[in-house]
Amino acid sequence: MIQRLYSRWVRVAAKGLARVHVAVYRGTGRRVGRRWLGGDVAFIITTGRRSGRRRVAPLVCLREGPGLAVVASNGGSDRAPDWWLNLQHDPRAEVELRGARHRVWAARADPAAEARVLSRFTDEFPHFKHYRERTERRIPVVLLRLR
Repeated sequence: MIQRLYSRWVRVAAKGLARVHVAVYRGTGRRVGRRWLGGDVAFIITTGRRSGRRRVAPLVCLREGPGLAVVASNGGSDRAPDWWLNLQHDPRAEVELRGARHRVWAARADPAAEARVLSRFTDEFPHFKHYRERTERRIPVVLLRLR
């Protein structure tokens, strides 16, 4: 019961912080919010699976080949983030990175790429380890390929 309440709180907090992050990024002419804890932030624009509306989520990302890699950690919540659920419904999206927009195709990483990227995330963002410890859910690695 406590874990479920904690997971719900984490999910609500992560969603609120994401909204603030997007507002600050837009409100400063896209100058503030490009980086988070030393990493690049990609703003992924998905189509809501139920509403059909455009949704924006800021995600710390890593370069992975010609594309990007992100993790669907949702702050360590037991539920997957909405942006990942949206991409499972429609893998076409846009990413804004360093002020430039790119159309991308999202796919879950294969096990070898997933292990490699999760290791890199843990090395580059030490607090990510805590996200993995908070949940029993397997946190997916999502590859965003330019299209």
